[in-house]
Amino acid sequence: MHRRLTRRELVVAASVAGAYAFVPKAFGRIVERPAEPGPGRFLDGVASGEPSHDAVTFWSRLSTERPVSGARLIVAADEGLSRTVATVVVPTSRSVDGTLKCRVNGLEPGRHYWYVWEGTEDVSPVGRTKTAPAPDSRAAVAVGFSSCQNYADGYFNAHRDAAGTDLDLYVFLGDYTYEYDEPEGLRPDVASTDLHTYRSKLQLYRQDPDLRELHRLHPVVHIWDDHEVADNYSDGDPAPSALQRDAGYRASFEWLPRMAMPSERTRIYKSLKLGRTAELALLDQRQYRTASPKSMLGRPQLDWLKSSLSASDARWKLIGNQAMFTPLRVANAIPVNTDQWDGYVDERAELEAHIAGGIDDVVFLTGDIHLFVAADTRVLPSQSFATEYVGGSVTSTGLPDALEGIDEPVIIANNLNMRYFDGTAHGWARAEIGDAGMDVEYRASDITTKGAPARTLARFHQTAGENRVESAGSSAAPKARGSAAPRKRTLQKAIQRDLNRRTR
Repeated sequence: MHRRLTRRELVVAASVAGAYAFVPKAFGRIVERPAEPGPGRFLDGVASGEPSHDAVTFWSRLSTERPVSGARLIVAADEGLSRTVATVVVPTSRSVDGTLKCRVNGLEPGRHYWYVWEGTEDVSPVGRTKTAPAPDSRAAVAVGFSSCQNYADGYFNAHRDAAGTDLDLYVFLGDYTYEYDEPEGLRPDVASTDLHTYRSKLQLYRQDPDLRELHRLHPVVHIWDDHEVADNYSDGDPAPSALQRDAGYRASFEWLPRMAMPSERTRIYKSLKLGRTAELALLDQRQYRTASPKSMLGRPQLDWLKSSLSASDARWKLIGNQAMFTPLRVANAIPVNTDQWDGYVDERAELEAHIAGGIDDVVFLTGDIHLFVAADTRVLPSQSFATEYVGGSVTSTGLPDALEGIDEPVIIANNLNMRYFDGTAHGWARAEIGDAGMDVEYRASDITTKGAPARTLARFHQTAGENRVESAGSSAAPKARGSAAPRKRTLQKAIQRDLNRRTR
């Protein structure tokens, strides 16, 4: 458990500063007068994110009745905060929902830092973060990733497991929140449709102790998918208002440790370098999606992604990918879900050709579809040019309609590039990435029991330069239908629940 420092300890800790900080302008009215710590409580935890080799973005929220206030951020090289490297007073206001955000530069690469926020009445929990490796480093890095954490569907035991794991970075691959209400869910939830309710939704999710602990202990990055606004909102059937969409984007920026780009304040696609070992390209597959011409990324983002892959000097080119890239078929080659890359075949073919033209060690890290999948990505049956690891869902249930009643062996038989498939387990994934190879582990737990332990669902290895999933091991491998009836009922129940949501 974390502890809160006393105010006496903080007075001592704040006496030295070496690094320097950048405080972003608020979405709303900019605070005119110099900031100073004010009254309020830190009720929503702390977080850090977007680590580079010399900088990290820090986040918290001050609950106060004042329209304008502030808090002091203290960053140190030790857990006791005796070796302070930066202090800065950060302003906040009602216009940004009391959130606090600051990017501290001048840090050392590949090391842990500890931080705390201080007001005049309260002190936040002590957080821990880590900078990325030095630009020329070939040290191994550990990356966790997950998606689809529906609060109402179950407990975030995956986050409890990840919080206690050694990681350099944690990646949220979309559906961090779900917009609809589920008053009869395992944990009741409410709908979000405007700025106030999107903010309230995020605050509700942050009350989960396991999500808070994950944020407290690991730096994160986040890309949104559809439910941060509304289910499949980019299909235009019907489209939410521009005001609603902007409200979802704005709340997401406020509540996550992410800095806005001056040239495009809601842009989230960008790359993150983890030394020479890996580079992570983060995508946005909703904001720029169009029906005519049919495009998922849009030309500027697709060109950026292709250029980034070509220019990268990292061994591993990771793609933080919301929707499944590898084709997923059932009988008669019917696509399972055209909301994913299967519905945007021209854009996928262009990206496939670019990667297959000579870029090795491209790995898609994927969420959205509530499946655990490991697959080789191929143009020809004998030629794999990339791999994909779909990391399941933290809690969200419901599968594509076309999978209803389909046995796992049938799915694998219709998708020869697939090395692993599981549609019932919930959890997260961990990738240990080194210069010579990478290992991926899928972790699963019972979402109906708070604090349920996690287990290893499956393990995979990939050798650098091979562009294929070479081996898989499992302590709970998918069964070959000896016990088909319970599995089928589980699938049907999940799919029916998903259909009910879509038809409300």
